[in-house]
Amino acid sequence: MSDKIKNNIYISIIITVIIYLALYFYGDFNLVLNSLKEFNWQYFPFILLVIYFTFLLKFFKWQYYLKYLNINVQRSISFKIFMASLVMGVTPGKIGDLIKSYMLKEVNGTPVNSTIPIVFAERVTEFVSLLFLVILGLNLFNQNILIIIISLFSIVILFILFFNSRITNKIISMLSKWKKLEKYIVPISLTISNSKLLLQPKPFLLMFLLSFIIWIIEGLAFYLILVQFNIDSSAIWSLFAYLFSIFIGSLSMLPAGLGVTDGSLTFLLSQNGFSKEIAVSATLIVRIATLWFALIVGLFSMIGFNKISNQHKH
Repeated sequence: MSDKIKNNIYISIIITVIIYLALYFYGDFNLVLNSLKEFNWQYFPFILLVIYFTFLLKFFKWQYYLKYLNINVQRSISFKIFMASLVMGVTPGKIGDLIKSYMLKEVNGTPVNSTIPIVFAERVTEFVSLLFLVILGLNLFNQNILIIIISLFSIVILFILFFNSRITNKIISMLSKWKKLEKYIVPISLTISNSKLLLQPKPFLLMFLLSFIIWIIEGLAFYLILVQFNIDSSAIWSLFAYLFSIFIGSLSMLPAGLGVTDGSLTFLLSQNGFSKEIAVSATLIVRIATLWFALIVGLFSMIGFNKISNQHKH
């Protein structure tokens, strides 16, 4: 594993420790510990299994896009690459997911510019489906949706500009005049071309729906966590509270929304009648199940990928 990845992980762990120490003091440290003891931990493995299932669905997205671009790679290797990339979930805006493109090039020589659009399409379908669900939730609970409408409007404008060939060709033409960028023009053109291909109506709609399902499953996993505190909670409210917190965290562009997502979720739970200690505990558990579980899976998968990579080198 590269030093850069290790540094990202170490920094994120330090930030997380600071955040949760703050949350613990917010909820009263001893009371938080007691509420964690009251959690029905025997159901936690099942919750992790549910989350792992979402990883498999995300792998299906990755595999679908590879086939759509006619990029051939052995399924087992593709699986290890995808799972190993989960370790980069602690990078700002998940930009670390680009590691998949470099790993793929390492094992079969696929040009990075051919697969970077896949990472872009994954993020677009993931964010748009999340935005759609958040709008649905805010409408359902009669909340102010101005900021969401502005976000949606911005995405629509960006899509229109992106698919306007005259605009993209003009941008490429302007870039080509820079001698330092001359050698990058062909890769940039290929990246834009493949991105447009992946965001055509059929692949976009299919992967939007799959992302929609993934978010629903993840949100319901959070509901299962709340249930294990033996407290009545609305499944619909729990789902949208979790997704709204993830959305706010993604807007912050911080690594995995650290601090923003956690703080938002704790605040929403507290405002909805949950005690501070349960709000903090539930937030901690869902972040372990989603963010840190993904990191652990990614670490083990990275070890497996390194073995394959070394075999290809020899």
